[in-house]
Amino acid sequence: MNNIKKLCVTLCLFILLVFLASCSEPSPLYGTWADNRGNTFSFFTDNTFNARISAEDYTGNFILLMNVLTLNCTNIEFRIVTEWDIRGNILYLDWKTTESNAMTLSLFKISN
Repeated sequence: MNNIKKLCVTLCLFILLVFLASCSEPSPLYGTWADNRGNTFSFFTDNTFNARISAEDYTGNFILLMNVLTLNCTNIEFRIVTEWDIRGNILYLDWKTTESNAMTLSLFKISN
């Protein structure tokens, strides 16, 4: 009987550990970001995004790996790989569509 009790306690602890390990923290990128030049980014929980940069619209999906953000723009079949950083409530990233068209964006979070 004592072994069954130990087995049940061990099994309950294992199930609790698996449950807690499966709960992941949402990315701080989720939400809408904007600056005072009209640039906006919206990141969604299904790993898609919408952006309006320099009066051009971009849509697609994104991949996060630590501080590297890969944006796969499906409407123009283009990929941007950049580092990102959030300090306070400001998202910093580089937007580079061509060698001559590169800008550093500083975007403020405007909604979750």
